[in-house]
Amino acid sequence: MKAFFLDRDGTLNVDYNFVHKPKEWTWCKDALKAIRWMNENKFKIIVVTNQSGIARGRYSLDDVIQLHKWVDQQLEKKGLHIDDWYVAPHHPKFDEKPHDFDPNDRKPGTGMFLKAINKYGIDPKQSFMAGDKITDLKPAVELGIKPFFIRSRHEPNQNKKWLKQYNIEMFDTLFEAIKTV
Repeated sequence: MKAFFLDRDGTLNVDYNFVHKPKEWTWCKDALKAIRWMNENKFKIIVVTNQSGIARGRYSLDDVIQLHKWVDQQLEKKGLHIDDWYVAPHHPKFDEKPHDFDPNDRKPGTGMFLKAINKYGIDPKQSFMAGDKITDLKPAVELGIKPFFIRSRHEPNQNKKWLKQYNIEMFDTLFEAIKTV
């Protein structure tokens, strides 16, 4: 089974900081076209997202789950779908009880990826990861998944030497990245 792992904020939707309500959701340019292509080409689409706003007390895990259900409904209206959403609701600096979560879930950990790989029988060697931060891409490199860097407002703060070291291509949109697959 082949899959596309996707970061959420900055890759699928515009990262306005702590997006957790439908009114805050704006699709990134051509993200819907990219999802359509992935659906048509039989990729599992797995969203892997760190949501430290939960640990920071800005919103709840249920708020994020409800947002993802809303996104699923919007996609369904267009005949599209995302296969699964994985959320890391914690952050080591803000969690009151850090022992209550698996620290490997939060990217750059591989926990969310491994859960999806095991659940769906995904072959990492046939799979891809797109994200707008190096922390999104490190698990892909570790697991043998081909990574793509998507430019966002976070690009100036990312280590270009690391991207070059691993021959990771940079793209303005997710749709541009999938054209190279």
